[in-house]
Amino acid sequence: MTTSNICMLSILASILDIIIYMEYLKKLHIAVTEYTYIQYIGIIAAAVADTVSYLDFLLNNRYYLYIIPICILVVVYMKSQNICLIITSAIYHISTSAAICVIVRFCMETYSLVRIEDKHMSDMNREMLTIIIIKILLSIIINIYERYVEINYGNTAGMAIALVSLSLTIVMIISSRIGYAYPETRHSIIMLIIALWLLSNVMAIIINMIEQNNRYSYELIMLERERETNIKVYDNIRSGQEELRNIRHDIKNRLNALRVAIADNDTTAVLDYLDSMIGSVDNVKGKIYCNNLLINNILTYKLNNLDDNIQLECQADVSENLEIDMGDIGVIIGNLLDNSIKAVRDIKEGAYIHITISESIGRLIIIIENNYMRNNEKKPVSYYIDHGRGVNNVRRLVKKYGGTYKENVSENVYQTKVTIDM
Repeated sequence: MTTSNICMLSILASILDIIIYMEYLKKLHIAVTEYTYIQYIGIIAAAVADTVSYLDFLLNNRYYLYIIPICILVVVYMKSQNICLIITSAIYHISTSAAICVIVRFCMETYSLVRIEDKHMSDMNREMLTIIIIKILLSIIINIYERYVEINYGNTAGMAIALVSLSLTIVMIISSRIGYAYPETRHSIIMLIIALWLLSNVMAIIINMIEQNNRYSYELIMLERERETNIKVYDNIRSGQEELRNIRHDIKNRLNALRVAIADNDTTAVLDYLDSMIGSVDNVKGKIYCNNLLINNILTYKLNNLDDNIQLECQADVSENLEIDMGDIGVIIGNLLDNSIKAVRDIKEGAYIHITISESIGRLIIIIENNYMRNNEKKPVSYYIDHGRGVNNVRRLVKKYGGTYKENVSENVYQTKVTIDM
């Protein structure tokens, strides 16, 4: 095998590392939507540094150059909304890569699959091929695992996973050095470094599960509070509308009486009072979006204070009675509208929100479309946490009714479609 073959395998392993890392960031909702030229250059630089780290490992059995791609990746994504997760995820992935290199080389050397000293290119070739295969298999296993357990954690959990992985990788490197110094301990060292690597992954799984349980419990508490708040708000709105209906009815009766009085007495003051009363009747007329009182109240409550520069189109064809818990429907529509309103709030001209709510064959269909402004402005972490939590609450309630939740994102247009079985 020539040196070029080893270089090509090292480049392939580096590209694989970068792809896995970027996909991982997408799962954590940290990935950049649009990369600048500088960021592309940074990603290429990280891949080059990773390649050099592999070559240094193959030729000199060293690992400290892996610090360089960590630093470059942090710089590339440093303008993202959560720099802490950027750092911890970079440390975790690079330390995992180094750990795989330690295990592969030490095991293959111990069992005479490659030479320990005076390595040939063929030895390095076998090592790199094995490393690449293990990385691919590990990536597949993680994707399968994520189908059943969501991988999504906060700063504390991310820091814990990164520190555990980095610490155990350092211990593995030190242990391998002991194995080189004392060949009679190599088999024991193999068992130790494999156990440490498994422990690192098990600890990551445990930390992620604890984080998910805490997040799930917190979201359930917040969801229940939101439901209770919405129920109270909508009850108050409903009571207010019923009261307005009573007032309208009473005023109209009084107007009829005043008209009779006017006909008999022809009093100018009475006519002025009549005009005032008629004006008050017009003023109490509220916006009617649909016949369903609950959904109409939700739409009225959320849309009444929209800025004048936002074009609103709302078509709601819903029957008066729906077999859906009013608290649940309040959370679903309320969160969708909140996210849509937040998205158009920064648009100075041409902002719009289009809402369609309809029934079809036992299903309630909600479609909300709005435009949004793409920019690189750094938003507070709470903005993304609140948005993510609201979407998670909607997804959970939609799943409760056996419905579907779909998002369609195109150039500056964001559409959410929800179907709920009734």
